[in-house]
Amino acid sequence: MAWNSVETRWPALSGQGVRIETEIDIDRPPQAVFDYVTTPALWHTWHPATVAVRGVPHRPLKVGETALELIKFAGRHEQALWTVQNCVPPQRWEIDTDTDGGSAHIVYQVTPQKAGSRFHRTLEYRSKHWPWRLLDSTLMRWLLERQSARALRNLKVILERRGSDRPGAARQGYAGPERRR
Repeated sequence: MAWNSVETRWPALSGQGVRIETEIDIDRPPQAVFDYVTTPALWHTWHPATVAVRGVPHRPLKVGETALELIKFAGRHEQALWTVQNCVPPQRWEIDTDTDGGSAHIVYQVTPQKAGSRFHRTLEYRSKHWPWRLLDSTLMRWLLERQSARALRNLKVILERRGSDRPGAARQGYAGPERRR
């Protein structure tokens, strides 16, 4: 993979919904990447669908803790209550949600590289209602893949421009995340 690229894998659908795997190399230590992505209060700085996250401390969440995310995606507005299912700092973090519109499972994996870290994000999603369920394997998959790639590009820019390893310092000198226009 080229240093500045986002790689997306499209495994076959499991029959349970869409699975999108996206990864990118980031020139930051694994702990810095892990701490940033597992702090839901910072999601709005890098993920285009996140409008806000409420009811969370400004730190990485641990197993059993929750975050209420306000999402705008594909013309829909959702609230997702994410629960941390697994946390192995600075390597792996898993969250689940079950909303009125659909269910999702996300896994973040951070692995050390010669010059920083590789961040790998797996999203599994399934809509609950028609016609959205019919669109999961086509339109939703395409939209989620584009959005996931944009999110990782945003994350790379933010983290590589940071002057320290503490979450929250990223906004200095950063014009904002890439959003769908």
